[in-house]
Amino acid sequence: FDDMHAVTLPELCWWMVRNDLAEVLPESAARKALRMPKAIVQSATRESEIVPSVPATSIVQDKAKKVLALRVDPESPESFMLRPKRRRWVNERYTRWVKSQPCACCGKQADDPHHLIGHGQGGMGTKAHDLFVLPLCRTHHNELHADTVAFEEKYGSQLELIFRFIDRALAIGVLS
Repeated sequence: FDDMHAVTLPELCWWMVRNDLAEVLPESAARKALRMPKAIVQSATRESEIVPSVPATSIVQDKAKKVLALRVDPESPESFMLRPKRRRWVNERYTRWVKSQPCACCGKQADDPHHLIGHGQGGMGTKAHDLFVLPLCRTHHNELHADTVAFEEKYGSQLELIFRFIDRALAIGVLS
């Protein structure tokens, strides 16, 4: 942008979310940014006319919680080593979000983020990066661990399921 660019309300809201200031966003600005109608404040109402609703600031804060930061270090010390020791990427916020998503097989509430198995991502005493997780309900998680080949024949390969899930997470702004 040039020096004459006026900051728009969506840009301001995005900046506030990115800088962990979503909680100080005024209700009117949050409603405008979310394209919600203006709140109508009546001077006198009957109790039966009161309709409970979620404040726009809560919606913005909830959406802000779902955004994760992904850093890139093109010159990490390990990148210069001949045989670097692998570091596992761990992100509890992301795995918590994955757990809150519907099961990738049946759509029911997932109860455990499944880490990719059988593709060389884990190791002795460790599992795949937290990025390579899939939301599964307890039934499908048990089914996958009982017989990976049968599970993949029935629902598709873990790689395809995880690829689609990561694509969705990127598309809706959870990973950015």
